[in-house]
Amino acid sequence: MVTLVDVMRLRRLALSLIMAIGTASASQHSCKWSYKSLHWDLSPLIHQPSAIQDYQISRGAWMFDMNVCANTNTIPAVCQGPDRRPAPGYQTLVKDGERACYVMGNVNTGVWSLLDENKPEDGVKLTYSAGTKCDGRTGRSMEYHFICDPQVDGPGEPVTVAGECRFMIIWQTKFACPTYPAYSPLLAVWGLVLLGVYLVGGFVYNVCGRGEPISIGAVPHSEAIMALFLLCRECVPGPKGTSAQETTRLNPTADV
Repeated sequence: MVTLVDVMRLRRLALSLIMAIGTASASQHSCKWSYKSLHWDLSPLIHQPSAIQDYQISRGAWMFDMNVCANTNTIPAVCQGPDRRPAPGYQTLVKDGERACYVMGNVNTGVWSLLDENKPEDGVKLTYSAGTKCDGRTGRSMEYHFICDPQVDGPGEPVTVAGECRFMIIWQTKFACPTYPAYSPLLAVWGLVLLGVYLVGGFVYNVCGRGEPISIGAVPHSEAIMALFLLCRECVPGPKGTSAQETTRLNPTADV
């Protein structure tokens, strides 16, 4: 017999599972972005949990731990405690007895944009906000500047961190170079084949089925095709030659 206590336990277990699933799904987001006809996929930059190690940069006594499109795989030791929370980046300090830990952003606030709207091929930005308060009003944020560099081997790595409350992370990588939609030449070939089948089939039907004489007029849409041919012919410049007036001027006895 199921008691009220059993029902309450099952309810708490279900809530715990829902929260766990929600937390897991919020620890990472898509690392793909599109702008008009350009596409970026920076997924190779993500340090998956199996990698354990996160990206690290030191600046003086400060250490920056970070990941891309996901929370860090480990929380720095100085950030451990009852108030710890997962984040895509941390700013930490451990020196001469001084200890500090600041969250640089929230993975759920990720926003993509271009480095330069006039030159989208230069690269993209990824911004996280809602980090630890910096001056009592402004929350810390981190802004990746992924610079397109096709010469970089592999995913590359962050090279510098600038700023105090709004951190700018410079990263050169080939994955910041946009890709364009791939158009297969095979589609064009099949298109021409189908067009040829349609014209030939229509020609045979008009001659054999409708009794039209064998001529260009039996080809489907022959008038439109001829008009298009003449238009293209007009657009293509002909070979340079001597005009009738020039011939008369050079040779007055020539027939015009």
